[in-house]
Amino acid sequence: MATVVMEIDPEELSGSSGGSPGARAGRRSSLALTPEDEPLVDVANRSPPPSYIPSALLYAPPEPLELLCVFPERASRVCAAASAAASRVGGEARTVRGLRETLELLRRDVDPRLPHVVVIDARQPQSLDAIALARAIRGIKNTQHIILIAVVKKSAYLKDDFAVLPFLEAGYNRVMVETLGATAWCAEMLQARSAATAARAQIGAVAALAAAADRSRDLVAVTDDQQRILLTNKSWCRVLGWRVEEGPRPFTETAGGEALRLASSGARDWEAPVTLRRRAAPDPILLPCRGAAVALTRSTSHVVFVCEPTNAMDGERGRGSLHSIRRGSLDVRSVASDGLRRTSLAKLQGLPLEAPITKVITLLSAATEGAPPSTVACIERAVDMLRTSELYSPQMKDEPKLRVEDPIATDLIGALLSQGPTNIISSRRSSNDSTVVRQTNRTNIKHKTSGQLRELLDTALTWDFEIFRLEDMTRGRPLTHLGLTLMGQRFDLCGTLECDERTLANWLTTIETNYRPKNSYHNSTHAADVLQAVAFFLEKERLKCLLEPLEAAAALVAAAAHDVDHPGTSSAFLCNSLDPLAILYNDVSVLESHHAALTFKLTLSDDRVNIFKNLDREMFKTIRHNVIDMILATEMTKHYEHLAKFVNVFYATSGGSKEDGLQADVSKTDEPLSLDTTALSLPENLVLVKRMMIKCADVSNASRPQKFAFEWAKRIADEYFLQTDEEKAKDLPVVMPMFDRATCSIPRSQIGFIDYIIMDMMEAWAAFIDMPELVSHARSNHQRWRELDEAGVTTIAEVMRAQRQYALQSTPSNTTTTTQPTAEE
Repeated sequence: MATVVMEIDPEELSGSSGGSPGARAGRRSSLALTPEDEPLVDVANRSPPPSYIPSALLYAPPEPLELLCVFPERASRVCAAASAAASRVGGEARTVRGLRETLELLRRDVDPRLPHVVVIDARQPQSLDAIALARAIRGIKNTQHIILIAVVKKSAYLKDDFAVLPFLEAGYNRVMVETLGATAWCAEMLQARSAATAARAQIGAVAALAAAADRSRDLVAVTDDQQRILLTNKSWCRVLGWRVEEGPRPFTETAGGEALRLASSGARDWEAPVTLRRRAAPDPILLPCRGAAVALTRSTSHVVFVCEPTNAMDGERGRGSLHSIRRGSLDVRSVASDGLRRTSLAKLQGLPLEAPITKVITLLSAATEGAPPSTVACIERAVDMLRTSELYSPQMKDEPKLRVEDPIATDLIGALLSQGPTNIISSRRSSNDSTVVRQTNRTNIKHKTSGQLRELLDTALTWDFEIFRLEDMTRGRPLTHLGLTLMGQRFDLCGTLECDERTLANWLTTIETNYRPKNSYHNSTHAADVLQAVAFFLEKERLKCLLEPLEAAAALVAAAAHDVDHPGTSSAFLCNSLDPLAILYNDVSVLESHHAALTFKLTLSDDRVNIFKNLDREMFKTIRHNVIDMILATEMTKHYEHLAKFVNVFYATSGGSKEDGLQADVSKTDEPLSLDTTALSLPENLVLVKRMMIKCADVSNASRPQKFAFEWAKRIADEYFLQTDEEKAKDLPVVMPMFDRATCSIPRSQIGFIDYIIMDMMEAWAAFIDMPELVSHARSNHQRWRELDEAGVTTIAEVMRAQRQYALQSTPSNTTTTTQPTAEE
């Protein structure tokens, strides 16, 4: 046991209210509350998590029971009974007579044995002030684990229902009625020994975590539920000029900003900037802050703030590290005055700059001179449209007939293509800190696989690749195996990025670990499927001629990581629920921004996973720009914008505008689009190609063979159903009311998705890369969904049942054909 070093004057105890029951050594550290392998952002982020300390940390070395009896009477029979019971349970008892002897024993440096249990005679207040003694003991360091038992008279115990309250408030753990029974005292000693062991383990664990926090280079503060600071570490005190001995104080005296607002809002955990005020400097500092609310029950008891120091405070960070990229400080004197801003605006307005859209508006305005009133009205309406910033952003047509007869268009498509928290909104359902794989061998490794897995991976560049079989064979880890095959072997990503295969394997494992396996659709299997589609597209001759190896590598990286840490809900849901991610990204491209940012955060956080570490500055800048642009292109709110730009640039007009071809019904024409090859010579147009490639790969499910398309449809419906359930439970706006498990028609949802999203895009992309099976599969799946809808099939179970019957009916025509089992089977 640790030696007590705190000195207490016994003469002052009679008039003292005593020290605080909880000393600093007993306060919780934040390190046990936010383990690194936990996601920072949880879907249910409005209630605090239960307090959690790993059970292995709750350890106390086995020790025989040490009992201390404090009885003023020399020959107390009750004291003798307690001492005998301690001996019976394998312990040792000591006896003292008064307050001074007790405190001297607890302070004695020559005897490190602190008692586990102290039994105090509270029957004679005139001889021993048991209340004052308990408070004195609790005021000494390293005594939180000691079990205090007060022995009281039976008459005093029974005369008042609340007679035990003064003892409990003074620091006693138990109150026992005086007894001479050996059995009663033996039972009491056993209970006290167990309680003392548990207390030692818990206090020891908290002390170890507090010591770890105290030695952390981050600034750590722990507050109570009223945001009064209870614990700070050395880094916090050093940077802000605090002293440890200063008592609790309001956190608002020192901190402010978004992190403080999130802590007050009841969020579970968050990442946001915090402004800290220092005593020795007039200017505040702005630091990245990670926070978490902690609770043992429903109510929050502690709030943890972990702030990362800036480069100025932490000069040892390497140049180009993740920390140096994202950290910064705030200097309030750097804000320009209104006069300077007005001068700058005047200079900007005087520059000889004119955008093409300005020229168009000027020409149209000039055309109104002398024109008939009807023409003027049309031109003015066109000019108003051109003045908006979202020229390519789609809007649902305001046609009553369409809205009445086609609920798919109004619910599903409207939700997918609209953005913002005020309407029925959604972004593509693509998506805190993070798990990094710890590997030490930096040499090249060989991708070892079993025979069946090797045979399956050999077919990775076929359009009917068995992705769900790969999921089963790799036990839910298909991305790493497929990535090593495609990225490491087929496309030689290691050679392009100048990294070894071990680093690539670590990177793939890290990215896959940060996909959430609980998601039925947006998991690492979906990432592997998109990676396989992008690899298949890159094998097409047109793309081989257009894209450089570095651009192909960026496309593969973006495909593998494009949905990392997806929460299984849409951006619209995050905006409506005021999720920290939505607040961080201002409700704009929330999930896609998170995917892109987290991809580079995971990659740059450790050299063992940093596949870009050997690239020079310009090459890294180029590939980073490409990866971010392609991940952001997967946002469905920009679907028609990307499609319209691609068609306008690469397809020549023939008797009408390029957009006219997109309005035709897929069932009415088979005429291929006419490709304008002159646009391929312009480097800036390659951006449109790369965006279109990852977009088509991302939603390629409907253009896969039927058995894959139907399984993906089942999975995405399951995920949408869960979101709708959660929206109803939390009284949030329902983003996609069509995906209510009680009323949804799966065939109709897929028919609408193929009609309004898939077909036009796949026709344009199929003509570009010469891959007609994209369109033929989409049309075949569309036809099958229509047949199921006409047959009255609606639910997932009915769809799976109908598909099994359909497969059985098709089998006899070819005896060599075997039906693939569905996921449900």
